[in-house]
Amino acid sequence: MPSRQESLRQVVEALLPQVSEMGVYLNNYEVVPEFLKHPKIRVARSQKYGDVRDNGKFFFLDKTSATFYATVDDDIYYPENYIDELVRVTKLLGATNAVGVHAALYPKPVKRLLSSRQLRHFSHASAALTPADMLGTGTLLFNRKYWQLSYSEIGKPGMADVWFAVAAAKRGFGLWSIAREENWMHALEQEEESNLFREGKQNDSVQVAALTAARIGSTREELLERIVRNPAASRDFSLDTATSLGFAAERLGLPIIQLSRLRFFSSAFVAHKRETNVAATFAPGVTHAEYVEQLLQRAAGIRDAAQLSFENAYFEALCGVDEKDLAEYQLRDKHYLATRFTQ
Repeated sequence: MPSRQESLRQVVEALLPQVSEMGVYLNNYEVVPEFLKHPKIRVARSQKYGDVRDNGKFFFLDKTSATFYATVDDDIYYPENYIDELVRVTKLLGATNAVGVHAALYPKPVKRLLSSRQLRHFSHASAALTPADMLGTGTLLFNRKYWQLSYSEIGKPGMADVWFAVAAAKRGFGLWSIAREENWMHALEQEEESNLFREGKQNDSVQVAALTAARIGSTREELLERIVRNPAASRDFSLDTATSLGFAAERLGLPIIQLSRLRFFSSAFVAHKRETNVAATFAPGVTHAEYVEQLLQRAAGIRDAAQLSFENAYFEALCGVDEKDLAEYQLRDKHYLATRFTQ
């Protein structure tokens, strides 16, 4: 929107060196800003194509030959390694997965668009990859050639996040929120409720109907299944991820998984953990299987006194090893436990 011209300039300057080409859809700009007159930039205007609101992020889908397609907003700070990092994680997970930073989980069925979700805000830290039911399209990247997504799939303007989630569900593809540090991204302007946010609070019937029809939403078992079916995400799964996933599920009111059902996930997680090139470090007598059981219990919502004893012994073992000799997930475990024990 014209009132964000200065923040748009900052977004363009941040991202232009990171991409091979850029498409900018201008809604209601009377003139094209000078900073958009660049050989790598293609501009579309609402005067010719209509005010399509947030759908404009997908306008260039059918007009590019790029492998990766990123959609961004005009009021977010994007770091200098933003595109490289999202491409790296996409390649790690596989082409049937889209990645983002702003993400949400929902119960099934979805009750409300905003008030019934568990949100991971783009400005907040996240220690590891986590599955999502919806990605904010201001922080999204996917393999355009593999997804074969068409602009015509992005329906009624004002709910682009919903339409992309529906497109992913229709394909059976995965959505993931990436790991990042606090304020790796942040709002360029003072955050206020946008028109889209206000509309979603006042009347979300169309959005909820679309999400419900696509069967979007999660159970705890479905969240674990998404992780275990992706080798990279399984290898990355750790205490902080499992605990965070468990708390998110609890806040959404998702039922606890019975202990007997965790065995359906255990062997696959163990196999993926053993694929790492670094030997695992555990307390004496503890195996990969017992470690994975601890992860699954936390994600399932099961808590008992033995978990604290495990954490104490595990932390002591981790502290006895040079950090450079720890697998990445175990290094995160060490930092997570160190934070817990000093709180």
